[in-house]
Amino acid sequence: MPSKRSSRARLMAALLATTCAFSAPAAWAQAPQAGKTAVAEIAFDIPAQSLASALNTFSRQAGVQILFPYDAIEGRSSKPLQGRYPIRGALNLLLAGSPLIVDSDDGRTIGLVVAKRQGVGQVSGLVNQIDGKAPLSGVLVRVDATAQTAVTDSEGRYRFGALPSGPHTLTFQYLGLPDLKETVEVVPGENPQRVSIMGAAQVSELIVTGQRAAQARALSRQRNADNLSNVVAADQAGRFPDLNAAEALRRMPGVSVQREVVAGEGRYVSIRGLDSGLNNTQINGMNAAQPEKENRRVPLDMIQTAALSSITVHKTLLPDQEADGIGGAVVLETATAFDFAKPVLDLTVSGFHHDLAGKTSPMFQGTAARRFGDHDQFGVLISGGYSKRKTKGYVFYQDEDYLSFIEDDPTGGVTPLQFHIAQYEDKRENISANVALNWAVTDNTELTFKGSYNRLYDQELSREIYFEGGTEDYEDGKLVLTEHGNAQIFDQYEETELTQQSYVLTGKTRAGAFTFDYGLGYSAGVRNEPFDNEVAFKVDLDSNLFAYDFTGRFPQPNLTAADRARIADPSQYALGYNDIDIDDQKNTRAAAHFDISYDPGSGWLRSVKFGAKAERSKRKLVEGNVMDLEGPLTLKAFGVGPLVSVAQTGAPYPAFLSLDIAQVKAWKTYSQHLVDTDTAFENDYVEDGVIPRDEDSYESREDIFAGYLMAKGVWGRWEAIGGLRVDHTRIASDNWEAVELEGQAPVFTPVTGKASYTSWLPRLQVNYRANDNLVVRGAMFTSIARPEPLFISGATTIEEEDGEVDVTVGNPGLKPAYAYNFDLGIERYFGSIGMISAGVYYKRIDRFIFSGVAGETEADRARFENDPRLVGKVIDDVTTYTNGKRATVYGLELNLVRQFSNLPGPWGGLGVYANATLQRSKADPGVDDIAKGDFFNAPEKIFTVAATYQKYGLEGTLAYGWRDRQAVRFSSYGTRIVEEAYGSLDGQLRYAITPRAKVFFNAVDMLNGGDKPIVDERYGEGSRYLEGATYSGRTFTFGLNLSF
Repeated sequence: MPSKRSSRARLMAALLATTCAFSAPAAWAQAPQAGKTAVAEIAFDIPAQSLASALNTFSRQAGVQILFPYDAIEGRSSKPLQGRYPIRGALNLLLAGSPLIVDSDDGRTIGLVVAKRQGVGQVSGLVNQIDGKAPLSGVLVRVDATAQTAVTDSEGRYRFGALPSGPHTLTFQYLGLPDLKETVEVVPGENPQRVSIMGAAQVSELIVTGQRAAQARALSRQRNADNLSNVVAADQAGRFPDLNAAEALRRMPGVSVQREVVAGEGRYVSIRGLDSGLNNTQINGMNAAQPEKENRRVPLDMIQTAALSSITVHKTLLPDQEADGIGGAVVLETATAFDFAKPVLDLTVSGFHHDLAGKTSPMFQGTAARRFGDHDQFGVLISGGYSKRKTKGYVFYQDEDYLSFIEDDPTGGVTPLQFHIAQYEDKRENISANVALNWAVTDNTELTFKGSYNRLYDQELSREIYFEGGTEDYEDGKLVLTEHGNAQIFDQYEETELTQQSYVLTGKTRAGAFTFDYGLGYSAGVRNEPFDNEVAFKVDLDSNLFAYDFTGRFPQPNLTAADRARIADPSQYALGYNDIDIDDQKNTRAAAHFDISYDPGSGWLRSVKFGAKAERSKRKLVEGNVMDLEGPLTLKAFGVGPLVSVAQTGAPYPAFLSLDIAQVKAWKTYSQHLVDTDTAFENDYVEDGVIPRDEDSYESREDIFAGYLMAKGVWGRWEAIGGLRVDHTRIASDNWEAVELEGQAPVFTPVTGKASYTSWLPRLQVNYRANDNLVVRGAMFTSIARPEPLFISGATTIEEEDGEVDVTVGNPGLKPAYAYNFDLGIERYFGSIGMISAGVYYKRIDRFIFSGVAGETEADRARFENDPRLVGKVIDDVTTYTNGKRATVYGLELNLVRQFSNLPGPWGGLGVYANATLQRSKADPGVDDIAKGDFFNAPEKIFTVAATYQKYGLEGTLAYGWRDRQAVRFSSYGTRIVEEAYGSLDGQLRYAITPRAKVFFNAVDMLNGGDKPIVDERYGEGSRYLEGATYSGRTFTFGLNLSF
């Protein structure tokens, strides 16, 4: 035990030790200049030992003198210190838990004293731009002494939950603005709310509004994120240049957009070559309800950008993110009043013009937001949008799959059973409404309510003629060509209403080093078809309609002169195919979550977080038949419409007849009247006086219980964020067993299928921040994709034909696909608003199921062989759905964004962005007769290149995007339908007449005059056989934006 000496003697001994240490030439050579101790980075390697010895070692390695009271730390030990740190930051880590604090620092000598007040305190604040119009989200805030960091949220707020007491220097960094340094005094028990202002006036003019504001916000958030993500942000007034959420994402690296066939607008997004049903989609943190009946896709064309503040695509997932999301997670956030520092009133009035339709329709969008209360503790935002678009286009497609001339051998040539020539007119109406309510209950508790409602009403009128082969039978292995074909004038009137609602109540409470996040959410997605009337009138032809000429762009059926004459004569047509059915789908989701974060405040462990979530998803599908009219109805009696020409596309087809559209719209009433008043007519769906139930209808419940534990550690420039998520799913599905035996009436019996599974999902993200603007990221995470409703419905069909019984059984017990995902990338950011990045990724997916195509296996045959209803009958096939095998996808992503604001004069407004994705994919669906091949919607190459400009009140973008060919689905004989490559040149122009009034003009696909298909699908890669081609031409929007 060391002998006791006076405090003065101890202090002199410490001073002598440090002075001796500095007598070495190398130590003197490393002595810093005054003030350098606060920012210089030194490599430290100090093992655990007594604190006094550790301070002496620290003195030698840092090259500074340290004076300290020995008595105050006698008997205390230090923790090890390894890595590169600023001198003061490393010293604070070494002193953590001791009574010593820095009292003086002249750059050469640091004096330590016993702190008068021990403990830690909090620091929080708000960061605004120079003009105070809007908070800055994505600002990196660093405590220089400890190297702790925080990032401002959407309201511009940051918080450090546990900092050593005493003075600290904070550094604020945001792309496009100069760094800001401020000093704050940390006092235990106190947490004054600071307001920091960033930006010099001449710089802020470049980024306060417009595309540079959006880029700065997006890139700042990407740079500071823990995981790999891409962000599309609204400008500071909350505006997106694109109309819907899918269109807003189509220029993002690694993302391709699947267009709605008729309207031509982006509907679904594919991330890294995976179907959109494999993405997790959220609105304000709540899983979006899925209105599609057979899959888990969320149609993003129904979600308008009216009040979206940002869209984030997470390409690597952390433990606190959802289990599903093999492709990634798409998170849409709407704005709140707390996103703005001042009241906002923004109004946009615009017009939509479609080139082929030659019509202009109105669009409106508005946002109002303000904070109020004695301390601005309340906030309200209301926004809404209305748009009406009239479009026109043409579709040429084959239906009912191709037939091979040689049975089951497409290599000998194929022919369509049906080939359609169609003109469509589409009216789309979007309504969106959003509300956000904020209440800052205290300085440490906030409550937020967000409600979002989106409705898409789609009215489609299609006028078609189609040619149908006379038979699809084979004799001696060859397609029979002896029977005559027919032509049908076919009109369809369809109204579809899609709604997406989301309501979320969330709260956040901070208590010292703890943060509590909690919330409730509800979402609903509904798809209704109030009208789906299909009516056709048929004329028989001489030709068999199997010898098509496929040498040109447009397939030509083999028609005689007599055939052409019959097709043009309305008196030759009698009632053919017709149908009315019901097809309504609803999905509701309700969820609750609770999360706790702990910030230790010092040391390598920066945060610990754990949480739990419960969610129930309910689906209901109602399908039913309404009308299939049989009877002697002629076209002339029904009513003839105008001739239809497709000449705008350059197609050589002659104009064809159409039906009286008023009668088509009224087909339900018209046909039922004939059945009720004329015995020559009947509804073919009616059996024994009733329409049999449709066995595809079902109701299902999916309960999900999840929990996770994760932590973040920092060692110098290295970060690791990792943990485990556990997800348990329970499924119950109420369906119908349909028994249709020859000579007996169909029998429908309710059945229930149940299943459950648990997924363990480890996830790890590692980042190396070489400096504030250079980040290397690596990730390994696991994720799942739950099976589609089509396969887990549990429905059973028992059907007899020619004395043999086939049985198909749904499988609620299908397991989710399970993916192992790996990412490695590097990102370099530029202070003038820009970045360049490169990354590679690899995904291995087990139990993979293609969208719409599942493997089949034999079900429980004994169950049906022993079924008393089937005694004496031959049981042929008994099948159920099963998981697929393995799939892989890998690729390279490149991204560049640069603004050249430092160039002189008008050149300073220039900017560019470009990105490219190169990828490969292979999948084994485990389906007989389907070979391994590419994923659906997985083009091997995607790129975008754009030039931008912003200065003198003028903003402009000229962007060209190109997508390689991609497989989209399977067809007959396991052949992949391949969509050909397509490119689009888009332009945007905006001019500020005054700071509060701007005019704009946008053009989409401006080089397409209607003679280029936006969708060109082929039966096989590079095939001459046309599957379907859609021609829609270019669109324009123009208008006026006013801000008050």
